[in-house]
Amino acid sequence: MTGSARALIVVLAIAVAAEAACLAFVFRKRAWLENVADRPVQRGEALARQMGCFGCHGPGGASPIPNPGAKGGEVPGWVGGTWMMYCRDPSDLKSWILDGHPVGRAPDSGALIAMPAYRSRLTSRETGDLLAFVLSASQCDAIDDATAAAGHETAYRLGCFGCHGPEGRGLVLNPGSFKGFIPPWDGEDYADLVRDDAEFAQWVRTGMSDRFRANPAARAFLSAQAIKMPGFEDRIKDDEMKQLAAYVTWIRAHPR
Repeated sequence: MTGSARALIVVLAIAVAAEAACLAFVFRKRAWLENVADRPVQRGEALARQMGCFGCHGPGGASPIPNPGAKGGEVPGWVGGTWMMYCRDPSDLKSWILDGHPVGRAPDSGALIAMPAYRSRLTSRETGDLLAFVLSASQCDAIDDATAAAGHETAYRLGCFGCHGPEGRGLVLNPGSFKGFIPPWDGEDYADLVRDDAEFAQWVRTGMSDRFRANPAARAFLSAQAIKMPGFEDRIKDDEMKQLAAYVTWIRAHPR
């Protein structure tokens, strides 16, 4: 065998190995996405879309449509004060989903658009998934820790839920990122990204931890992703940082 033939074989072998590595990475990323998407909140969001919930409650439940004759004049969104007139606790919400009205309370007879009953259309698991998503989107159940509750308000004010999803539990896709999505706060990836309160503060204040900034591979992936973590610098006070960290801890301790 000539030297040029051997060189060609080596080049082809390298090309095949590179292609195999790329395919393996694609399949791993797909598996990561499927794993994260196969959780109650994410399944519930897909189910809400499938059941037509966003047609009346708006995308994500945040942009309701008008409803002549109803209290407040609209179909209630899942976010905001109006919603709390309809949903008093998680069991209340479950009865809305299954029966179209809470147990012991008649439907709003003056409303033109009535809430449908899904009892015959949902399995027990699907009901739980939809309940998990709406609870996350609406925060219908109260946070039983004052510091964490204050942290929720800070997260809302800073726009954190837009990228990290409802309650920080959502799956928001992010082209170019290592796994293809923005990590939710209650997922397994969070523990790899944030080791302690100091790293948490670095992510929030500068958009990247010192540990990741010092790692060329990690820095390259973070630079290549479409949606980048902003640095809030002096827009968040020290006590708000502690409250935000307490909220993330509360979220991780209360899985849905």
